[in-house]
Amino acid sequence: MDTGLEIPGEVQYPSSPILVPPGHPTPRRTLYLSNLDDQRFLRFSIKYLYVFPAAAAVPAAALRAALADALVEYYPLAGRLRHGDEEGKLVVECNAEGALFAEGSLPGLAADDFLRGGGARPHRSWRKLLYRVDAHSFVAVPPLVVQVSVIATLLCSPSIN
Repeated sequence: MDTGLEIPGEVQYPSSPILVPPGHPTPRRTLYLSNLDDQRFLRFSIKYLYVFPAAAAVPAAALRAALADALVEYYPLAGRLRHGDEEGKLVVECNAEGALFAEGSLPGLAADDFLRGGGARPHRSWRKLLYRVDAHSFVAVPPLVVQVSVIATLLCSPSIN
């Protein structure tokens, strides 16, 4: 049975992640989550892994600038979740703190293998391509975490929370 491509090694981070704030001033306010969005069983992160061939590679600085521009329109993603006045109800504090942006690399993985179909079926080891935020609770994780990893001749943009 095909179990998908196993990712060897660990992602290396040459520097600490940074916070990317919106590129222009944004409204400062508190947004309450709807009752539907604030269900306790929905308090988890959704992680995506996007893989692009090297020909589509964009420098990390350009991605950071584009993220800053996008956060102007989607400014709640640059804020932080916190507990509101009501017991357990979450709110988004639109404070322009910024999205977390991490840059990594993973030598030893051939992009061609991943793109030719070795990456067609997910493998548990792919989780190492997603930046892990060291947080004590779901609320402590920024709403948007972006990691850009260069993998041999492959560019990955995983981890959108």
